[in-house]
Amino acid sequence: MHLLNIAKHLFHLAQTEYGSENSPTTNDEIFTAQRLFEVLKSFKDSYFSELYTYDTLEYEDEYDETTDEDESDDEIMDEEESDNEMDDYDENEQFDLKSRFTLEEMENIIEWVDQHPNARFATISNRFKKIKHRNYITRFRQYIEKDGTRLQKLKQIKEFMFNKFYRKRTIEKEAIHDADLELYAIQKARELNWDTFKAGKTFINSFKRENRISSRRYNKIITRTKPKRKVCSLNDAHNWIESKRSLIAKYSANEILNSDHCSFQQEYIPPRTLSFTGERTTEVAVKKKYNTTHSYTIQPVTLANGHLLEKFLLILQEKENQFGQRVEKKLIIPPNVVVKASKSGKSSGEKHHAFLNEILRPLVGKKFLLFLDCWKTQADLTKFRAVFPNQDSQLLIFPEGSTGYIQPQDAYDIEKYET
Repeated sequence: MHLLNIAKHLFHLAQTEYGSENSPTTNDEIFTAQRLFEVLKSFKDSYFSELYTYDTLEYEDEYDETTDEDESDDEIMDEEESDNEMDDYDENEQFDLKSRFTLEEMENIIEWVDQHPNARFATISNRFKKIKHRNYITRFRQYIEKDGTRLQKLKQIKEFMFNKFYRKRTIEKEAIHDADLELYAIQKARELNWDTFKAGKTFINSFKRENRISSRRYNKIITRTKPKRKVCSLNDAHNWIESKRSLIAKYSANEILNSDHCSFQQEYIPPRTLSFTGERTTEVAVKKKYNTTHSYTIQPVTLANGHLLEKFLLILQEKENQFGQRVEKKLIIPPNVVVKASKSGKSSGEKHHAFLNEILRPLVGKKFLLFLDCWKTQADLTKFRAVFPNQDSQLLIFPEGSTGYIQPQDAYDIEKYET
């Protein structure tokens, strides 16, 4: 189908109908021609014999409101006759709305109808040419209520499937097959109370095409070591807190302390980047590779009353585990910071001892309750008692895996430092 031939014949029809009077072209006429051209382009190379479009070439829609004061009595009579003609439509006529209207088209029509509650059916059918009877509107509402919800659930299922697939392949490097995708789909469907859902072969293949997933022969095998860390649920963390309520109650808010380490990179790069699909290796450039690992660490102390302790520990990365003479001369140390050097930029047993002696000891009294995570070095009660022998000074260690739930610095403060 050639658009130029269509345009020539359209020009011929217009010239035959309205003559060849020359007049200046208005902006509205130019815009209308552009819209008409877009419609013709969408019809190009079509194998169908019918063209449906909701685009209107009218600028002042005299059909929007039937209560317009300028509407003549003749127009009202025409609409009433049209309504009567539509009422004669056989409601039992078999037709398949799903094949003629998309869900989006139905939603757009219902949205317009709801915005114009006084519109006659002739007005609606004039605006939306594919609507042949008023019961289309009722059918649309029923379909949107039933299948609209269904499509939303289907979208959630596919999102869940992709998230599971992404984690299994990119993080855990597990081998995934169609049966696994089917299991993910059914699992999510049951969560959404869609008991009749079946993840058939067609559905799985469609999902794989949408997400560019294909069966590939692996060319590298890696060894995966499962971490031995214990799994702590939110309920377990809360139960632990409840078991310590009696001890916590003995201390005031300014006597309850929490401290944690927060490590930073000298050069930060986001974990992902836009790149070309299908490339074997995705590379990013940095100034120095070692700058992308932990290069300095801070350890502040937060009180239960919301205040920070006056001092905090800062550990800087130095090759020799100590500052050189030149660095020491140029290093500016604020009075509220205790600075230490470390090859890795991380804390250690020696740095923890400095934290207890140089940060906590000068600033807290004999009575306090200190919460720390389960890092082995700082969980050693013997080292703690060597600095704080008084029994009113207590050390509580959060259960392994619980800090993300209940440790204040891990759940709240550290995120602020990192941002």
